[in-house]
Amino acid sequence: MTPLLRWDDALLKLELFRPRGSVSDRAPAPQGTVELSGNQALSFARSGAELALRGAVTHEMREALKIWGVRIAPRGKPWNPDPAVFARTLGAELLEQLGEAPPLIVCPAGEGPALLGALAALRQRWPRVRGVALVAAGEELPDLPRSADVPAEIEQVAIARDDAAFFGFLAEALSVLAQPAPPGGTPLCPWCVYRDAARRTGY
Repeated sequence: MTPLLRWDDALLKLELFRPRGSVSDRAPAPQGTVELSGNQALSFARSGAELALRGAVTHEMREALKIWGVRIAPRGKPWNPDPAVFARTLGAELLEQLGEAPPLIVCPAGEGPALLGALAALRQRWPRVRGVALVAAGEELPDLPRSADVPAEIEQVAIARDDAAFFGFLAEALSVLAQPAPPGGTPLCPWCVYRDAARRTGY
C-alpha cells in the first residue's frame, strides 16, 4: 500500500513508492510489442524487451531504457489495461485510507485507466466524486498529452509548463534536505508513519 501525503488541501497518493515507481505496474505486464509512455516503459522495462514509445519521452528515460537492454520499436499496438485492475488495487487502497468523500480525484491523462478504475471504486461508496484528467496546455510533457481518451464525464484540465514554479519548489526541497535533521511531523501524519516504519524495517 502506498502512502497518502497531505499537500495543503489535497492528498497525494505516492505511487512512486510502487516497486517499479509507477501506478502502471498495478496492471499485468503487457505482452508483445506495445506502445507505452515513458513512465510506463520504465515500469515494465526488462532486458530483451521490445516496446514502442508514445507521447513526450525525455532523453533520460530513453537512456535508462537503453541501459536496461530494452529495444525501442518504431510502432506498437496500444496498451489499454482494464480499469477494473486499478479498481481492485488502487481504488481499494483509497477506500481503506480515506475517511470521507474526496470532492474529486486527479490523475495525469496518460494514466487514464488508473483514473477510471480508482474513480469507479470510490463511487461505490461516494457516487458524487468527480474525475479530473490533467492534459498539457502547450508543450506535451511525460504522461501529459494534449488530449485525453477518457469518457466525456471526466473533466480535462490543461497544465502549462512552469519552470519558475518548479525551480522554486526544488529550492525549497533542497533547503529541507540540507538541514542536519529531518523536519518533525505530527503523530497523525501518514507520511511520517510511513517514513518511520521504513527506517525501522529497511523497506
